[in-house]
Amino acid sequence: MRATTLLATAFSSLVVANNPTVVGFIDVDIPSVTIPSYTSEAASVTGINADATTYEISCLANAPTTLCQIKDPWTLIQGTSSFSFTGVYTGWISGDVNGVTATRDMTCSFTSISESVSCSFSYKATGTTDGQSYSTSTSISGTYPPDSVTYIALTVTGGLDSFTAPQATETPKGVAGPAAAQAMITAAPLGAAAVMALAAAF
Repeated sequence: MRATTLLATAFSSLVVANNPTVVGFIDVDIPSVTIPSYTSEAASVTGINADATTYEISCLANAPTTLCQIKDPWTLIQGTSSFSFTGVYTGWISGDVNGVTATRDMTCSFTSISESVSCSFSYKATGTTDGQSYSTSTSISGTYPPDSVTYIALTVTGGLDSFTAPQATETPKGVAGPAAAQAMITAAPLGAAAVMALAAAF
């Protein structure tokens, strides 16, 4: 399913002190790939500059496995004109799929979210379903129109001080520029669907 569409105004406020905050990024609807969502994950900022923000995404503390199964943190690098995401996770459909582990990678580039977005997507999954060995993989690349793009939300609970740190306004070459966190909210740079869990092939 696609993540809930959010209004841009929902992302207008920046980080306040060390309270958890919600940042906005966008997801591309790839018609041939439908992926259900986790609902109990959150991110920590692990790197930031004027060009990009890097997040690690994990399950919330004490989240039941029915709501989140992320063994190792996902990595999402969200920039002003591109993003990348990679994650390994466990997927399931209650009563039908057991012990299936998937690896998902997605990269996109864009000039403006009002224009087309170029993306490549791949995943592979192996495990057991209904007692039988299961394996599948796919890769997709394409250019997607603005109506295939939607806002989604990501809760950030760690590294919040990074949003207002000096490096947030520095380019990799040290030239001052707009803060990556602020650009992410106002321009909504593309982000991978961090809440996505498993391809519809299962």
